[in-house]
Amino acid sequence: MNNVSIIGRLTADPDTKQTASGFTFSRFSVAIDRPYSRSRKEEREGDGKQTADFPRVVVWGKQAEMAERYLKKGRLVGVEGAIVTGSYDKEDGSRVFTTEINANRIRFLDKMAKVEADTSVLNDEQVVPF
Repeated sequence: MNNVSIIGRLTADPDTKQTASGFTFSRFSVAIDRPYSRSRKEEREGDGKQTADFPRVVVWGKQAEMAERYLKKGRLVGVEGAIVTGSYDKEDGSRVFTTEINANRIRFLDKMAKVEADTSVLNDEQVVPF
């Protein structure tokens, strides 16, 4: 089973593009705090250690269009999907391994997105404002 659900804030505006065959996709990263106690989190931050994770997310089609339209840096979003791994070779010959969440559903979770979302273009298979 390959299911993942996350809630976090966008680290930057979505980057939306089209494939050579015309499919729209959008990529963005989400900041997710690790479950540390306040004192443990402060200790780790003081030591310069990471206290959050930043998974990359990719959405396709209408979801990508809605992400481009409504999601901005700092917005709270819920993502449901599957983990996809891959790799590619850099020009210097080294191999880079990648991990992304291929979203099958995104939810806008902050108030601003709830007010702005146009639900007339949505159905169960697309982006759903919360």
